[in-house]
Amino acid sequence: MAKAGQKEKRSMAWGWIIFWFILFWPLGALFLFRKLSADKAAVLKDGKKVTVVSFILMGLGAFIFLAALDGSTYTFFWAVALVGGGIWAFVLARRMKVDGERYKKYIAMIVNQSQTSVDNIASAVGVSYEIAVKDLQKMIDAGYFAGAYIDASQREIVLAKNAPPQVSAGPSAVQVQERVVTCGSCGANNKVTGHTGECEYCGSYLQ
Repeated sequence: MAKAGQKEKRSMAWGWIIFWFILFWPLGALFLFRKLSADKAAVLKDGKKVTVVSFILMGLGAFIFLAALDGSTYTFFWAVALVGGGIWAFVLARRMKVDGERYKKYIAMIVNQSQTSVDNIASAVGVSYEIAVKDLQKMIDAGYFAGAYIDASQREIVLAKNAPPQVSAGPSAVQVQERVVTCGSCGANNKVTGHTGECEYCGSYLQ
């Protein structure tokens, strides 16, 4: 479990991503991919924000296209590029929404219900065993289940064991109070020591 106060890997703010999408959308796409790679919670909850980006790009591109009907060829191609970027962002947003909902189901089964059988997990999520294995491996590679692996022979996912919180011995030792907090981003139940913490599975802030 991640410790409270541990530094999070910061990702670019959505305002800057939108700015770069409008100014030069291929660079904005690069920053978006970096954000999705660094911020696991973004994949689970920020599909709507990418949809907004897509509408902004397509709307701006359509406006420039209409304004460029009697204008330069450069302006026309810039409008087409914006619309193309908007369509790409919209498709990505739809994929994020589908993947995010499926990932939350995996987390609910594995973390909250302690289910490790990939066959049972696949049945509950509504996918085939092969798709479940592929999805779970992607989640492991992305860091959702740190230290986990797929045991193909047993057809199950094996999770890393968390070490219990360390408490110094002696009469002056302070009792560590541990509580369970449900992450608002991925839905995982986390054991948090102290007032705040970080979701072990998606990195979101907990309190």
